[in-house]
Amino acid sequence: MSATSTSIGDLVSAGALEFGDGYRTRRSEHGRPGFRIIRVADVFDNEVHFDGPDFVSHTQASAIGSKVGKTGDILLTTKGTVGRVAILPPTEEAVVYSPQLCYFRVLDHARVEPRFLRYWFSSQEFWDQASYRMNNTDMAAYLNMADIRSLKISLPRPSVQQGIAEVLGALDDKLATNHKLALTTEQLGAAKFNLLGLDVEPTYTGIALDELFDLNPRRVLDSETPTVIDMQALPTTIPLVGRWNTGVKKSGARFANGDTLIARITPCLENRKTAFVDFLGEGEVGIGSTEFVVMRSKNNLPLGLSYFMATSERFRDFAIQNLVGTSGRQRVSATDLARHTLSPVDPLELQSFGKWADANLGLLGALRNENQVLTTTRDSLLPQLMSGKLRVKDAEALVEPVV
Repeated sequence: MSATSTSIGDLVSAGALEFGDGYRTRRSEHGRPGFRIIRVADVFDNEVHFDGPDFVSHTQASAIGSKVGKTGDILLTTKGTVGRVAILPPTEEAVVYSPQLCYFRVLDHARVEPRFLRYWFSSQEFWDQASYRMNNTDMAAYLNMADIRSLKISLPRPSVQQGIAEVLGALDDKLATNHKLALTTEQLGAAKFNLLGLDVEPTYTGIALDELFDLNPRRVLDSETPTVIDMQALPTTIPLVGRWNTGVKKSGARFANGDTLIARITPCLENRKTAFVDFLGEGEVGIGSTEFVVMRSKNNLPLGLSYFMATSERFRDFAIQNLVGTSGRQRVSATDLARHTLSPVDPLELQSFGKWADANLGLLGALRNENQVLTTTRDSLLPQLMSGKLRVKDAEALVEPVV
């Protein structure tokens, strides 16, 4: 694969590319209606979240200028966790980028395929240069604008760029489809749970949460190298954990398949970090953060019921209202959560919903496992395609069975 070596700066000078950092706001400029601020914490590989709390008033539009996001912009985190990259998807609201993000806007599609550029930021060619140029302070690592402008990029001819983007994009499209299905299942389950009427204000005599659910059930760790889950691994919008490790951690929350993990510390609790455990072996006990509360269905109730209980809006409001401690490090205790009151529901209805939850959580587990295969395939193909060691046609043959 023949390729032309150029730089980000050369592409900008030639009018093929626009790039810049985000808009540095003053607190006095914040307000609604306005542009939602996209920060480093909102950008993940191949994913942008739109749930941050801050907005820049529309009155600042002229000052912001081109830093207002456009669909298709490539976003790169350049401070703190450097190197996460995603393409801005269509959004119903206007957004503006924070200064810790760099955006790249392709202007000449005949020279640069945007999706190819996105994948290039995950390539070894990028990381070899970024690692060398990266600056470090006591607070964080960062790439400055001059560093980024000097990055050299090997551009194959446009048809090859497009072929590489299509092969890798097919895998990412399948990942995105599976993620949307997980979100839809989560939303449907929440709606079904609300209709169940379990977590509504009791009209007369209510029942305590711990009559139906165990909190922090006792577990005996049975391995010197248990499966370990940290706070970062807990999702905020879907039920299942996507990654886990083995380690030698001795203290922390103990859990087994069928348990639900709930973050009990601010801001993780407010951010809805919650997960249903389904990835351990038979009889295996895992260990997680000391900042988890473990919830499990009891009285022979289906295990999946605990996840939708833990993500119920009323339960979460109760948990947040019972946070105690110093500002920024507030926690809710399992003892306080046990006091949450529920409304009596016909046991047959609880069983019916729980069986639905168990079946659909099982389906999401299969999708999660498929996503792991898709991700491994994409990550193994990317360096070979970018380096020219693997032809697009050969890569297409490898991808076809999994998409």
